[in-house]
Amino acid sequence: MLVTKRNSYAETFDLCGIDTLSGYIPRELSTAELQNSANFNKFYFDKKKQQTYVLINPNKNTASAERLITSYSDFIEKLATIMQGIGASLDELRIVRADFCINSTDIFSYGAFGKLHKALILCLAECYAVKNCYNTFDLWTGASISVAIKADAFEVENYDKRHQSEGQDESANRLELRAKRIDGGDIQEQFMLRWHNRLDRAKDCFVQMQEHINSELSKIYIEDLKKPQKDKDFISLTAFLLRYKNDIFTRKQLIDLLTKIGINNAEHRADKFKECHRIEYFSQKDLDFVVRCIKEKISKYFNK
Repeated sequence: MLVTKRNSYAETFDLCGIDTLSGYIPRELSTAELQNSANFNKFYFDKKKQQTYVLINPNKNTASAERLITSYSDFIEKLATIMQGIGASLDELRIVRADFCINSTDIFSYGAFGKLHKALILCLAECYAVKNCYNTFDLWTGASISVAIKADAFEVENYDKRHQSEGQDESANRLELRAKRIDGGDIQEQFMLRWHNRLDRAKDCFVQMQEHINSELSKIYIEDLKKPQKDKDFISLTAFLLRYKNDIFTRKQLIDLLTKIGINNAEHRADKFKECHRIEYFSQKDLDFVVRCIKEKISKYFNK
C-alpha cells in the first residue's frame, strides 16, 4: 500500500460515533409516544418478560434527517432526553447491543479502501474462527456493496453507505463495529477495552489469514482443472487470479498460492502478474497503522 494512501486514511475516515443501540426497559411503555419519536427504529412489548424492546438511533432529528453525534457525552445527553420523552429514564434502559461506526464522506472511499477493510475483517474472522462471513454484491452491476462477519459477541461490517442510503446519508462509506450481548454493561468498556483488544489480536493474524485463503483458493483452482474444458470456470491462470485478486494481499501470499497449485517459477509469475495487472498489496505495517488509527478514533469519541 502506498504510504501516502495509508497516511490519508485518518483524514478520509473522520466521521465517527455510535449509530444505533438496542436494549430493554423493564415495563410496558406508551406505544403512541414511541411512534411519535423519530428515534425509535423498532420496538415491541414482551408480555412474558414484561419488558419493552427498543432499537434507538439518537442521531435522528426527524424521520428523514440524521446527523451523527460525534462525542459520547453529547450522545448520552441526547439519549437521556429521548428516554424522558417516552416517560422513562436512562437508568431503566438495559443496553444489549451498540454499533460504533467509522465513516467517510468521500464517494470514492469504499472502492479505494474496501480491500484494506476486507483484510482487517478477514483477520478478525481468522482470529475468532467466525463462521458467518459474507460479501454481498449489487444485483445489477455485480459491484461489491458490503463485507461482513457475524459472531455471537460481535459483528463487523464495511458497506457502501451511499449505495445503501441512495445518497441520502451524510456518509458514503461505513465501517461498523458492533458489540452484542452487552446485557446492561458499559458501552465505553465494550469499545475502549474489548474492541481494542479484538483489533490488536486480529492484526497479528495477518499471516494465518492469508494461509487460510490460499488453502481455499488452491482447492478451487485445482478442482476447476479437473473439469472438462467446456465446464471450466477459468479459461486461464490469469483469469483465475483476476477473479480473486481482492483476496490476495501480499506478494508472498501470491507466490505461495502459485506454488500450491503447481506453477513453476512462482516468483517470476507473481511479479509478471503484478506488472501486467493492477493488484494492491499490503504489509503488516499497513494493518498495524489502520488498527492504531481506528483505536484512536474510538478513544477520541469517548473522551470528548
